[in-house]
Amino acid sequence: MIQENYFTDDRDLQFLFRNFVNWENVAIACEGKDFIEHKEYIQTGNPRLEMAPGSVEEAIDLYYSTLDSLGELFGKELSLYSGENDKIGLRYENGKVIFPESLLASFERLKQSGLMPYAISRRAEGLGMPMTVSAIYAMIMARGDVSLCMTANLLNLAQIVYRYGTEEQIEQFTVPASRCETVFAMSLTEPDYGSDLNSVTTIAQRQEDGKYRITGTKRFISQGCGIGDTPALLLTLARTGKKGSGARGLSVFLNSSRDVQVAGIEKKMGIHASPTCELVYEETIGELLGEEGAGLTRCTSGMTNFMRLASAGGGAGGGAAAYYESLKYAGERLQFGKPIKEIPAVREMLDKMRRESNAMRLLALETGYSVDMFQHEQIRKEKNGISDREIRQDPEFRKWNSIAGILTPLAKYHCSEEGNKLAYLAVQVHGGAGYTEDYDVSRIYRDARINSIYEGTSQIQVRISIGGLVSGMSKDGIFRRYIEELREKIDRYKELIDEQERIFENSLEIFRGIKDEDRKQKLSECLIVIAVRAICSLLYAGILNKVEEDSDLSYWITDCKDFLIESTGMMKANEYRMSAYAD
Repeated sequence: MIQENYFTDDRDLQFLFRNFVNWENVAIACEGKDFIEHKEYIQTGNPRLEMAPGSVEEAIDLYYSTLDSLGELFGKELSLYSGENDKIGLRYENGKVIFPESLLASFERLKQSGLMPYAISRRAEGLGMPMTVSAIYAMIMARGDVSLCMTANLLNLAQIVYRYGTEEQIEQFTVPASRCETVFAMSLTEPDYGSDLNSVTTIAQRQEDGKYRITGTKRFISQGCGIGDTPALLLTLARTGKKGSGARGLSVFLNSSRDVQVAGIEKKMGIHASPTCELVYEETIGELLGEEGAGLTRCTSGMTNFMRLASAGGGAGGGAAAYYESLKYAGERLQFGKPIKEIPAVREMLDKMRRESNAMRLLALETGYSVDMFQHEQIRKEKNGISDREIRQDPEFRKWNSIAGILTPLAKYHCSEEGNKLAYLAVQVHGGAGYTEDYDVSRIYRDARINSIYEGTSQIQVRISIGGLVSGMSKDGIFRRYIEELREKIDRYKELIDEQERIFENSLEIFRGIKDEDRKQKLSECLIVIAVRAICSLLYAGILNKVEEDSDLSYWITDCKDFLIESTGMMKANEYRMSAYAD
């Protein structure tokens, strides 16, 4: 892997950090208008709040310096062991998972850095970073080592306990996660039920002392065994209601991986240093998180939405890894007396990788921003005892909650799918060498494939997003107003943007006119591709007013035009398919 700071030495990521994100809005949303935690630290001296910023400028400096440290750690240290971690892989012996020493050393180094609990509240000893920063975290970590990226992302599920748990549970489970004394895992999927969580059969029976005994089997549980001697805290979805009670009969419980049987691990195509476990519960003691019956609608929804944004950032990070490794190889590999990057066909692949990678970054950052604009204030109000009904009456909450609800599955879908395509191109740029295990792109290619499967397959993301998208694009819909706001920022390439708007609007009308439900489902992905390409195009074109034509970033202008042209062609193809199959 290339050895450099994966944040400060990445000029495109630097450009986006400094020019795309409205950090003033993010800081105020995350920290509160009065910078609540800093003010409390001044008054009380609470050591957990020592790092809380007291101004927008301090907040931006904190976010930047944290990402700088992360970029240095992954780019110059941890990425060096990703190949070795992958090659050695994991072993399962006598009910225990054996990790490569290189992976355990990397985990220890990441743990010592203090950077892992990035999304956990400072009140629980975490870093309390905004979701926009979390998206960049995933980009940096996935570029360096996807398995370690998963470890860190999963650990930050501890934020769910902070949000819905009791004060005792926060101290017992969230704080140890912030100290990396435990890791976290989502124990949702069962052998016969993947994304169909409504059909979960694992049973939780309440005991006289208020705790529960859980019986059942879970499969495909990432990090379900913990790491080395560090146990995992399992967020287990189990049925407390009667059989057939659906989502209302499901609850989430807290268990230690030490109290379940690890029946085996999967032998996988990629992410070889990340354990994917089968777990057996035999009257395992668990503590209820939140309320009975809210497991799927609140807790699991919060966990999966967080991990979907992490997957979107991870897809963009994997795409960047594919691009930069290919650019390096193409500059060194000589054919016909010149570096292959000077061959037009190779140069076009490299240019495509760069512009698609940056489009993924734009979408992931925009998605993180949309979550930041409502979720921090929502959690503060929840902690102050304000009801969900009252929170949802706030027009700003309704706006950004609606936008985030659409962007999150769209970003997960798009970045996962495009990350796979860029990994494919990376192998192609490397030619025969890319098909061997001598170069990192073979691992990048294998690791990318899982991103369009876990945290809900691409097809599930289409199903999740399509209803909100269509209703949100109604005449007075919130998402339509959001799209119009993005369009107002456009100065260049308006003809292409107008053509995309025509395609989008016509495709919406075609979709609304389809009466047969099976046909609608068949054509849903066509509309999602059209929508996500239109959104990425607006984000891409909207940032061009920050680019000087004679600067070293002037390629953004031509990249954007090429992205718009390709996207318009793809949108037309999907529009035609919808039209042809609609009747």
